[in-house]
Amino acid sequence: MRLSKEDERVKEESGSITMQRILLKNYAADHFTNYELLEFCDDGYTGTNFERPGIRKMLEKIKKGEIDCVIVKDFSRFARDYIELGSYLEQIFPFLGLRFISINDNYDSSNYQGGIADITINFKNLLYDLYSKDLSGKVRSALSIRKEKGQYVSANSPFGYEKDPEDRHALQIAEDEAEVVRRIFSLTAEGHTSSEIAKLLNETEVKTPIEFKIEKGKTSRVPKGEKFFWSSSTICQILKNEVYIGNAVQKKYRKDFVGGRNHVTPPENWLITYGHHEPIIEKELFDKIQETRRKTRNLQCRHRGIHPKECEELK
Repeated sequence: MRLSKEDERVKEESGSITMQRILLKNYAADHFTNYELLEFCDDGYTGTNFERPGIRKMLEKIKKGEIDCVIVKDFSRFARDYIELGSYLEQIFPFLGLRFISINDNYDSSNYQGGIADITINFKNLLYDLYSKDLSGKVRSALSIRKEKGQYVSANSPFGYEKDPEDRHALQIAEDEAEVVRRIFSLTAEGHTSSEIAKLLNETEVKTPIEFKIEKGKTSRVPKGEKFFWSSSTICQILKNEVYIGNAVQKKYRKDFVGGRNHVTPPENWLITYGHHEPIIEKELFDKIQETRRKTRNLQCRHRGIHPKECEELK
């Protein structure tokens, strides 16, 4: 099962994860007996991306011979890249002896011996691919226009803030989180390093950003160890984030293609909306800390034999 952010915007109830699950379970019950049913789900992932956690887990089990049949609602739930989908259907799955069923496409690999030369199937795969790229392009264009207007369009609010319930494109201070942000800036102003601050927050059992989100029902995550911990890198990310002086910084990342990885864009290409929301930290304090951190960074670079200009580029 798969549902992308683009799919959610189309508001097709028939394509929701819940409806996909019902369709697939009913199909399995009607067509199979004495079977073990495994579910794999990617909620919020585009079909052009094969690095989805659900699909990776499924493919690993297929390689180990633990799965002999895969059922999907339609081809696009498995993949929207028609070339990669064709490789799996025509080469990889037949080689592994895997049966593949796409319910809405009336496709069952057991009925297509020797490959899938059927022009209808290949044409459908191409349409899914083109549809994904066209829809993604339209969504990105709409988001770009909203950003230009100064609207905050990210699905997640930065630590210390939450979405305004009356305007999802606006931010308001989350006081419980903001107190932690103020403490971090205050400790930095007193001369504490990011490592020292992280250690102090862990020792005093201050909740991490992810723990705040879990507590508020915004996400569900499990720590790799016993619990979540503050790190010096998290402290540094907070200290250099202009969002805390009321600025919204957008267009920091770009994708080379639909489903590709994010890349950081040069700072001169960032879109900054000044005075976008209520600040948590005074600009004077923020600027003072940035200058102190810059001098410290340059000093460390000199000790390592790195020119200050190169040090700025490496920050």
